[in-house]
Amino acid sequence: MMKRTPHLTAGIISVPILVAAMLGFNFYAESLESKYINALAPLDIRQARNGSALQRAAVQQPDLLPIYGSSEITMVATDYQANIFFQSYPTGFAVIDIANLGMSSITMAQNLAALGPALKGRKVVISITPAPFTMGALSEQYYAGNYTRLHAYEIIFSPYLSLDTKSAAAKRMLDFPSTLQADPFLKLTLAALNKPSLPTRMFYYIAWPFGELQAIVMRLQDHAAVIAYLQAHSINPDIQREARTIDWSGTLTAALEEQKMHTLNNPYGVEDTKWKNYENLLSSPIVPGLGDNRFIRYVQGAREWDDLKILLSVLQELGAKPLILSRPMNIHLWEALGVSEQAQNTFYTKLHDVTGPYNVLVIDYREYGTDIYFSIDQASHTSRKGWVYVDQTLDNFFHGRIH
Repeated sequence: MMKRTPHLTAGIISVPILVAAMLGFNFYAESLESKYINALAPLDIRQARNGSALQRAAVQQPDLLPIYGSSEITMVATDYQANIFFQSYPTGFAVIDIANLGMSSITMAQNLAALGPALKGRKVVISITPAPFTMGALSEQYYAGNYTRLHAYEIIFSPYLSLDTKSAAAKRMLDFPSTLQADPFLKLTLAALNKPSLPTRMFYYIAWPFGELQAIVMRLQDHAAVIAYLQAHSINPDIQREARTIDWSGTLTAALEEQKMHTLNNPYGVEDTKWKNYENLLSSPIVPGLGDNRFIRYVQGAREWDDLKILLSVLQELGAKPLILSRPMNIHLWEALGVSEQAQNTFYTKLHDVTGPYNVLVIDYREYGTDIYFSIDQASHTSRKGWVYVDQTLDNFFHGRIH
């Protein structure tokens, strides 16, 4: 026993040293992220989507507005896109996009859950389109393309979320088994949350410290990746700010003229490069309202509504101040494809029915549904003109002019 004592003593001493080192590294990393986040905000940095360190730095920065969304954010490369339009802080803030093709409500919920208490009282924008509620279910390919173990662990082992919210998230995550093949521990934990009983609850509480420990390790790896990025790139943290008054009317006129130049080959405002997807479908007239029943059934039963509820629960339980920013149905194009405006309104009704209990601010742009230049396609991807409306909404939201 005497021979083992020095080893035991060394082990006991090493634990607080390790903890101190981790805390020191975490403090150093967070100070760097806070220093550079404004300069990093307009850049398309993969780690901003895959990690949580830069997202946390962004929500804590008083002059940054984070926007979570999908391809409606990234589809059209234009100076009217919010992260470019506000890049010089014309009205006192800039935008950081946390967006990627196929990012869905459940993915956004995982991202935001990772921010924990940092979200309390913070404004964030949740950008959505009617597409996932009206055109097709979330595929495993898109989910897997936006999946990260860090965010998965953060939502499932979060001490700040209710068991009901974590159980709902677990049930949905089990629908995408390819992301869990290499992680049997997480898979078992999800299964336990999905079937509540005394034994499964006991398993979860036993598993929780191990899951939280794994999350801590991944957070440190996230910090290390951000530091590595900063070391590999010459980033000037001193950004240029140019305050100015925005001529919204003139900007809208300019954006409309530019948009028209990209929609010369059809009467529906569809982007020229996308028209080939509709040309054959619309070569012969479609009976008005032919697709109404199918459309309504799909909207009413879309799984994305369940995912949106999970996202709204995360935002509510973490105390965020979100804006749910939808896009309008592209009315004339949908009508040409056999879905009446009355049937299309099912989307708006369902959207407000789902969001209503959470008492969140929702803007759906329904009044622009007949404007063929607001969107570029059936999926309501934002056009250049549409972006000006979005930019004005973001400016009003940030400055508290809409509630």
